[in-house]
Amino acid sequence: MTSNRFSFMRDTIEPMPIISSHEHHLPDDVQEIMNLDRTLEQSYIGWYAGRRDGGSGASGEKDLLTRRRRKVKMYNLPDDNWSKDPAELANERQQFLDRFGFNSYWVWLEKGIQKIYGVPEGITPENWEDVSTRIAQKHALPGSHLDMMREHGGYLHAVQDTYWDYSSDLGHPEFFSPAMRLDMFITCYNSTVLDHDQNNPFQAYPRAPRENFDDYLDFLRDLILSWRKRGAVAMKCAAAYERPLAFEETGRKTAVAIFGQPEGKVSPQERLAYGNFMFHWFCELNRQLDIPFQIHTGLAEISGSEPMLFEPVIRRYPDILFVLFHAGYPWYSQIAGLAHNYTNVAIDMVWAPIISTSASIQALKEYIEVTPSSDLIGWGGDAWTSEESVGAALAWKYEVAEVLTEMLDSGYLNAKKAERLAEKLLYRNNAGIYGFEV
Repeated sequence: MTSNRFSFMRDTIEPMPIISSHEHHLPDDVQEIMNLDRTLEQSYIGWYAGRRDGGSGASGEKDLLTRRRRKVKMYNLPDDNWSKDPAELANERQQFLDRFGFNSYWVWLEKGIQKIYGVPEGITPENWEDVSTRIAQKHALPGSHLDMMREHGGYLHAVQDTYWDYSSDLGHPEFFSPAMRLDMFITCYNSTVLDHDQNNPFQAYPRAPRENFDDYLDFLRDLILSWRKRGAVAMKCAAAYERPLAFEETGRKTAVAIFGQPEGKVSPQERLAYGNFMFHWFCELNRQLDIPFQIHTGLAEISGSEPMLFEPVIRRYPDILFVLFHAGYPWYSQIAGLAHNYTNVAIDMVWAPIISTSASIQALKEYIEVTPSSDLIGWGGDAWTSEESVGAALAWKYEVAEVLTEMLDSGYLNAKKAERLAEKLLYRNNAGIYGFEV
């Protein structure tokens, strides 16, 4: 039964706007060719399940990291991944729903679709084609994908991480402010090495110097400064998808010796050492720019993404605001400890509510209790499509309402404080962290 206090918090929170710290929103031309199957393909449930894994209705790579590394290309997506026989097609879709229909990724994506398209019964094999047609028709209207985020998700603004086109605002600076992704610069020491997103700086920027390391660093500095001038609001490192978060100090001479070398002549330890130097070089540049530094923690290369591995970096750079992503799941208490002890740590709940809603609720309660400043708890949708962004916003609002209701019930907060904290969590904190006007 819904308590009166939960109804109060839900009704208080529902009309509040949202500012997202992190989206991977797809470009206009890709958004305009969406349907239900393509929405699933570019969602976390698609990434998690594959497209026809085991005949469940979803196939492709079973390894999460393999799917994560695939660059966003939708133009050649096949439309025949499902059976052509109507009875078999319905059976495959039912198997998919039976297998994955209780997963948080699916639940919140489906809720987003339900809110946008008015599908109270949810998605079934029987209405699958109708829902798909409605998605296709809406997305075919220019600009509708952003209208959906505004109208149904309450989004005011978002930080955009276009990892396939670094520092792009997708042509919508009024809605997206870029994050400056750094991964390929940290990983790639020559023109053939690729990072986890299959990117390489020398392929992306053919004018980048390849012979002289000092010239290369000058090029990178100018590139980052130009991005900042064009509206980028944060640095972003997701290197935890391919290496540990332990960025040890490495001398410049080591990086110079590795730069430009063929892959066969560089050991795994030397590759890490090169990345260590480059990461710290970006930290020094960040000091000059004085902007947040977003760090992926948790659920990547799982053995190396534990947040506590990053503690030496936090301690070394007390003047850099490190925004630790994803609540460090499954190590969310480590994030709480780091935020408790270091004033240059901001917690970001991005992705966490749709990974595990219950764990994220527990983490948020802990963060509110432990952090020295409630101004440094943020959230982002972390989605590629409007439907999943709306679902992620619904998950976040549900979580905030649940947590604040419990704190009201226990007497930890009164109604006035709870409403003020809700405003912070939904939009005021991210506005302050990234310099947006509300």
